[in-house]
Amino acid sequence: MLTLDDGHTFGYEMIGEFHSDGEWIHPARTINSYELIYVLRGTVAITEGGTPYELGENQMMLLRPGVLHAGTYPTQEPVAFYWFHFRTDLAVELVPNAGADPYDIKALLKRLLHIANTPLYPAAAADAAGLLILQELLHRNAAGAAAGSALANRIAEYVRIHADRPLTVAGVAQEFGYNPDHVGKLFRASFRVGLKEHIDQQRLRLARDLLLTTGLSVKEIAVRLGWRSENHFVKFFVYHEEISPARFRNRWRGTHWNNH
Repeated sequence: MLTLDDGHTFGYEMIGEFHSDGEWIHPARTINSYELIYVLRGTVAITEGGTPYELGENQMMLLRPGVLHAGTYPTQEPVAFYWFHFRTDLAVELVPNAGADPYDIKALLKRLLHIANTPLYPAAAADAAGLLILQELLHRNAAGAAAGSALANRIAEYVRIHADRPLTVAGVAQEFGYNPDHVGKLFRASFRVGLKEHIDQQRLRLARDLLLTTGLSVKEIAVRLGWRSENHFVKFFVYHEEISPARFRNRWRGTHWNNH
């Protein structure tokens, strides 16, 4: 176990290179250390804490200690991956598809595997080599968080500009070329609000503005904002505002608005 300059600790536990022989599924288990999986061949289908993932060649994920993970379905194709167990009191995450390409970590894992299986190296060498991998993960996470924040801002601006359309989380994610779950988590991490809730709020903002500043009928507003029917728009408005569009308009009719 290594003690870092800031007082945190890191310890290498074990590493291996797995190759399947025939049908294979990852066993269900909960472990008390971190496990990094780096896929070399095939597909690793796995759930962690109930969330499913599919990892292809040169993709990786970090399994957290104390969280149940298990295979989601058996694979027939050959599967190969590095697995690396370590302990640390640092908070470690791995932002998917973030930072530089993964080959640097692949090279470090290969080096660590060599060190761990060579008796001439002292035990501390595996700790040191493993620590390099941890530092690379932390670096990728920081880079990914910055990139994720920039992407979240772009998504928020896209929703603001196109709020007069019937936007969906899946549609916005497709526009940016990402998985809807990934976009949703990224957006919530950046703004502490779900993407669907943000879309609804932006569309409500436009609806309220049209109700208060134009003479358009409720039906015309529904059409302008891309609702399938006036009834769908009214239900949406009542659900969020707890008042009908017509009553909302009448409540504020004649009110003086002072915009600063």
